Amino acid sequence: MVGNADKRQHILDVATRLASTDGLRGLSVRSVAAEAGVGATTLRTYFPSQALLYRAVAERLVSFALSDDWIGDSSLDPGERLYTSLRQFLPNSENRQYALTVWFELITLAVGPDANTEVLELVNSGQAESVSIATRWFKQLDDDGCALRESPEVLADRFETVVDGLQLNLLLDPDEAALGRAEDTLRWFVKQALA
Repeated sequence: MVGNADKRQHILDVATRLASTDGLRGLSVRSVAAEAGVGATTLRTYFPSQALLYRAVAERLVSFALSDDWIGDSSLDPGERLYTSLRQFLPNSENRQYALTVWFELITLAVGPDANTEVLELVNSGQAESVSIATRWFKQLDDDGCALRESPEVLADRFETVVDGLQLNLLLDPDEAALGRAEDTLRWFVKQALA
């Protein structure tokens, strides 16, 4: 017999896969329940609202996309550890346009003229998880004795603002050099964060 934690995990695995392949259309209660082989009532036992399902999927997607490998490598310079970790928030040159378009579409669906509260919950959850991860990275440096100019929480909030601006600039400027300028700005931010 499958335990409650295993069944919740299975449903979340299916929902994450559907979101990755089908986007938000894949996250209806019906489609997730059908794909997971459970009834809608069973799904609601583990995720009582669409917003809670979105939140769990957003947290999973963000945590899968970001690695702690570099921030934990104390053999590297603290500035390089931080830059390499934070750089994960920017798109790479291969997926740049797709990643930025999806990001902007989510923002538009969340707060645009036809705003959707479930999408807003997804965006807010993803952003909260991103800030949580960045906070963890700043705390790691602080714990390793690296002097920070402000608290890890303040630096993570400031970083989230910087990266949102960088992503918008990258979306609006298709020039390949724009990614290099964004990386330079990120290096500037790292210098400002470290004392």
